[in-house]
Amino acid sequence: MKRRAVPLLVGLIAGLAAGLLVPSATAPLPRAEAGWSRSTYASASVSSATINPVPTLSCGAASGLLSGGVPFTWTAPASGGSALAPQSYTLTWSGTAGSGSATVSGTSGSVAGATLSLLGTSTVTVTANASGWTSSTSLQTRTITTVLGVGGVVLLWDCA
Repeated sequence: MKRRAVPLLVGLIAGLAAGLLVPSATAPLPRAEAGWSRSTYASASVSSATINPVPTLSCGAASGLLSGGVPFTWTAPASGGSALAPQSYTLTWSGTAGSGSATVSGTSGSVAGATLSLLGTSTVTVTANASGWTSSTSLQTRTITTVLGVGGVVLLWDCA
């Protein structure tokens, strides 16, 4: 019996050792805990604004001599709430009578006569400017037509 007992004893010891050294699939694993905290945070706020287009644009006169330029007036766009009040305006003209632009602080300006040529037409628009932003073009446009000249100098114009 001694011979039988030795292998049985060795097997029993080996089985116990294996059970102690290799975790069982049903045995619960030890609990691990992790966490962190931070005492600082960041925040931000966002706002938006618009610049409304100039609603009306009018010729300062229906026709005239070009020596003083072609005058225009317009209505300031609505502001308040999220709409910014304009800080300046840009009067722009382009076409066969000439092209150019002028930035003014108020609601009137003029197309310089020196920028216009004989027998042509140019379309005039206005944009409102505020804090580095520009509105879309005015809701109305006007057309300058140069009609009379002597020696290449434009003398008369019409505006509609």
